[in-house]
Amino acid sequence: MKNTILILFLFLTLTSYSKQNKKESANEQIKSTVNNLDMRNNEITIKYSNPIKGYNVSAKWLIRGKIEAQFSNNFKGPAILTFENIKTKEIFWVLHPEFTIDIDQENLKYITVVDDEFVKNESFTQVCTYIKPKFEKVGTSKEEEGFGYTYIPFFFQDVDFDDVDELILTYATTYEKGGSKNKIFKKDDYEDLEFSEMTNEPFTNFSGFYYGNPSADAYNYTSIDYKNKTITHHELSGAGVSGEIIYKFKKSDNNSNYILFRKTDENNSENSEIQKRTVFKYNDYGEIISIDK
Repeated sequence: MKNTILILFLFLTLTSYSKQNKKESANEQIKSTVNNLDMRNNEITIKYSNPIKGYNVSAKWLIRGKIEAQFSNNFKGPAILTFENIKTKEIFWVLHPEFTIDIDQENLKYITVVDDEFVKNESFTQVCTYIKPKFEKVGTSKEEEGFGYTYIPFFFQDVDFDDVDELILTYATTYEKGGSKNKIFKKDDYEDLEFSEMTNEPFTNFSGFYYGNPSADAYNYTSIDYKNKTITHHELSGAGVSGEIIYKFKKSDNNSNYILFRKTDENNSENSEIQKRTVFKYNDYGEIISIDK
């Protein structure tokens, strides 16, 4: 357990983006660690046997309970992912807030479950083969339908049109109608210590990206049009109200990167012709300069 606390402390020290975020993140992780200590939770080591995008990857995982989803007997909890650059041997860390993996049958003996509730686990190491998404570009084709329910805890793909892959995390818990939350990190060439979480729109509210995307069963999912440089968040409520938030990107005047310049928020009701549409326009610094309703 001392090793777990040390690793969490190290991670919090390396991956803070602002004083406020650091304080909030530290409070959350301290609370999480205390909860796991009370549960006598011991860390599980996951090692991937195959290289992933030029990295050797492993994880230190703390189980905090079972996934509350139909047809799932898997466990979930936070994990620290370690990425070792195969060429440079540099090491980077990322906190996965809600990790899961299929536990080998031979390792289930280390986990205690009573009345279908997780109680505690002993430490063990499991070696796994990483399985990447079936499609080269996730979220681009309806052909993905039916393939979205194979859980992949993380994968790499360019999502901001700069031809550099970002790291995309997939939360273990799914929504009622498919899909789950995503968290996205960027690795800049000049940053040697960490992946940086993308905290601006539209990257903060990705959901159902790969896991459930773009299956008709998923109420909420994200899709990308690389040709037209758009990212769309699709939403559907049980009341028959659907909506889309379409983010349009253009090439910056200052450099070769693509920047957000327009967001269109549309809401429709299938039982009426009422449509609400709001258009936001942005300057090159990501600031809203006009709103049209």
